[in-house]
Amino acid sequence: MWPLGSYDRLVHEIKRRENQDIPVTFGLLIADYDQHRCREYILNYIDVFNYKSGEFINFYLPGYKEENHSSNCKQIFINDKEYYFDRRVYMEFLRNLEVDFKVEYPYNPVLILLQYEKGHFSNSKRIIIELDSDGSDVKKTGALFEKIFNISREVVALDDFSRALITGELRDGLFDTIVNGIGNSYLSAVIDQHGKSNRYRLKSV
Repeated sequence: MWPLGSYDRLVHEIKRRENQDIPVTFGLLIADYDQHRCREYILNYIDVFNYKSGEFINFYLPGYKEENHSSNCKQIFINDKEYYFDRRVYMEFLRNLEVDFKVEYPYNPVLILLQYEKGHFSNSKRIIIELDSDGSDVKKTGALFEKIFNISREVVALDDFSRALITGELRDGLFDTIVNGIGNSYLSAVIDQHGKSNRYRLKSV
């Protein structure tokens, strides 16, 4: 998990950390500290998510900064380090996300899985998973993350095991492997007016 402040920081981090030669899948977790259920079922376990994601897939967490300039008590801990929620920065991030990625303002926590390749972010392959909306069960967020981490670990570990045998096509398929691997046991599709969907929600109990 990589806490981010501004949107510019996201762009910088992606282009600095991610491999520019092949498409790379990463996650963007939109989590508002001021929402009680978001704190209870997502942010309280953010350090666990960070530990379990390992080196296999990067997740970015916008709106959280190392600096605390206003005696802000809205904090999370990752690797024993404090990060503070900045609502102004968070809202500015979401406005930029809407402009560049065409992602509508999320009023609830969402996980966005993206496959980034050289070019404009709006062309990135993505799915949006609503973690706490009508018909969702935010309590399943931990299980969903575990599933994503396990799939990523299996696929990326193959790449590390024998680079002579595994080509860029394997990482190229990580996005689809994750989406297919999550399966119907966790997600239900939200179909738009054209009969298509890149948006899902966690199933209810």
